[in-house]
Amino acid sequence: MKNGNINSLRVALLSVAGAASLALSGVASAVSCGDTVTAPAVLTGDIAFCASNPAVTIKDAGTLDLNGYTVSCAGSGIGIKILGADRTLEDTAGGNSIANCDTGVSVEGDGGHLVQEVNATGNFVSGIALWSAGNTLEFSTSNGNFGMGVRVMGDGNRVRNSDMTGNSLQGVKIVGGNTLLRFNDTSFNVTSGIVVAEGSGGIIAENISDGNGTNGIMILPYGQVGFLIVGNTATGNAGADLADHNTPPCTGNVWIRNTFDTANHACIQ
Repeated sequence: MKNGNINSLRVALLSVAGAASLALSGVASAVSCGDTVTAPAVLTGDIAFCASNPAVTIKDAGTLDLNGYTVSCAGSGIGIKILGADRTLEDTAGGNSIANCDTGVSVEGDGGHLVQEVNATGNFVSGIALWSAGNTLEFSTSNGNFGMGVRVMGDGNRVRNSDMTGNSLQGVKIVGGNTLLRFNDTSFNVTSGIVVAEGSGGIIAENISDGNGTNGIMILPYGQVGFLIVGNTATGNAGADLADHNTPPCTGNVWIRNTFDTANHACIQ
């Protein structure tokens, strides 16, 4: 009898351990409107027209694989909010979208998060906003939003190998310092492709920013310094392809080896 009890207990413990192992491995799980993800999870279906704000939160030990599905809001709020530190939002299947929100993905908390293979479209303020520091956004799209494609608000963020095209405002707006923006396409936005609004220090390199409604790449006149703008292609923009509005232009910033047709000052190369 005693051995039977021990064996029953052993089976129960193994079952619990097995369930925990599956949870930690990020198996498909039912994430619903308004849920907070605190362990690795994989979407098993769309979260459509969610009225909760945010629709999904990632925190603690949570990560989320969109698995090709859609997260959409009911016309306002945040689609996916990322809190804590070093969390991951990704799509291993391809074909996802985050839509119909004020902000599709809001990257907050302590930073160091990874967002990759994510598609934000049809959002009203911005597709993706990087509020915290040291985050990486890569291999993603933020196209066709009614506001900005990507807002870089925190310091030390990296945006690379991504598309921010066809947005109603800027493709990328930089506010934080020490930003890396590389190998992106920021073309065909209604206003400018890339705008350095605030912050100092950063590298804007090897991006394409063609056919925008204002400028291809522009530094606003707020005394930003320490930017290296190098190896970009900006042509066919309605205003200057490249523009530095500080007084005098190019003070503390270097524009070199870019391909362009028009610029607002001869110091831009």
